[in-house]
Amino acid sequence: MSNSPFAPNPALAARWGDLRPALGVAFAGRLAELREGAGRDRLHPAAAIPAAVVAQLVAEFKLTDAREAALLALDTAAALARAPISGYRVGVAGIGALSGDLLLGGNLEFPGAAIAHTVHAEGFATLLARARGEHLAVLASTQARPCAHCRQILAEMDGAWSLQLIDPQGHELGLNDLFPWPFAPGDLGEVGARAAAGDRVPLAPASVAEGVPADVAAALTAGSARAHAPYSRDRAAVVLRLGDGSLVGGAVLESVAFNPTIGPLADALVALDAAGRGSAAIREAWIGVRRGAVVNHEASSRDLLAAVAPTVRLQTTYWA
Repeated sequence: MSNSPFAPNPALAARWGDLRPALGVAFAGRLAELREGAGRDRLHPAAAIPAAVVAQLVAEFKLTDAREAALLALDTAAALARAPISGYRVGVAGIGALSGDLLLGGNLEFPGAAIAHTVHAEGFATLLARARGEHLAVLASTQARPCAHCRQILAEMDGAWSLQLIDPQGHELGLNDLFPWPFAPGDLGEVGARAAAGDRVPLAPASVAEGVPADVAAALTAGSARAHAPYSRDRAAVVLRLGDGSLVGGAVLESVAFNPTIGPLADALVALDAAGRGSAAIREAWIGVRRGAVVNHEASSRDLLAAVAPTVRLQTTYWA
C-alpha cells in the first residue's frame, strides 16, 4: 500500500480489503456468465454491464451495494487492457451516473504509434460513459490515485466534481481531494465536456454528394456534436466501418491543459474495444475536420490508423 495522505475508512478497509481474496474468482466467473447472457447492443457492449445484472450480482454475493461489485470487477476490467509496450495492465470499473450500469476500462497501447495516443484505463471508462450519454458517478481502482494525466481528463468532464473514487484499501475520495486547485474548463468560461451535445450545433460534412455514404455522414454529424474543443473550436470526429457493415464513431476530447487531449480516432478505438472488437475488424475510416483547422487531427489520426490497421486508408471530409 502506498503512503497515502488520505486516511481510509477503517470499516470499509476491513470489508473491502477482504472482498477480492474471498469472492474475486467466483465473482469473475459469474460475471462472465451473466455478460454472455446479457446480449450486446450499442448501450451494452462488452465493457458495459447493465444495472439489472449488477443488482443480481449484488444480491447473489450478498454485497452492500454496486460499489462493491465495481471493486470485485477490477480483475475483469484489467483483462480488457492491451499493454504490448509496457506490459502493465490496468483495470478500472465505473458506475454510470444516469444508468447505474457498470462500465469497465482497461489501458490501450498502440505499438508503432506515438506514445501520446495511449489511452489510460480511467480515460477508457470516461470515454465509454461519454459515448453513452452520461458521466461517471463512481470510479473504482486498485488504488484511488489516478495519475496526473487521468486527473486532468476526469476534470474535463461535466459532473467531475461529484465523482467518487474508491479502492480496496477503503478510500472514498472526491476528485477535488486529489486535484484541489485544477485548471479546468470553467477557467476558460466553458462548461465541462458533456456526454449529450447540449447546445452544440451539429456539423454536417460538406462532401456528402462527393462520396461520403449517408450513414457515415450522419455518424460524423453526431460525432461533431459530442466533440469537445474549448481552445481550438476544431471539432473533429471519426467514423469506422467494420467488416459486418456496422459503424463505430469517435470525437475529440480536447483538454484545457492541451497535452492530455484524446483524439477522435483514439475515442473510436475505445468504443471498438468496449464492444469486444479489435482493430482487425476495421474496413473503412473517415474523419470530419474543419478546412484550415488550427489543430491537425487528420495527420495524427492517419498515423494512429497506420499503426492499428495499416491496410485501411483514412478518408477526409470537411465540415460545411
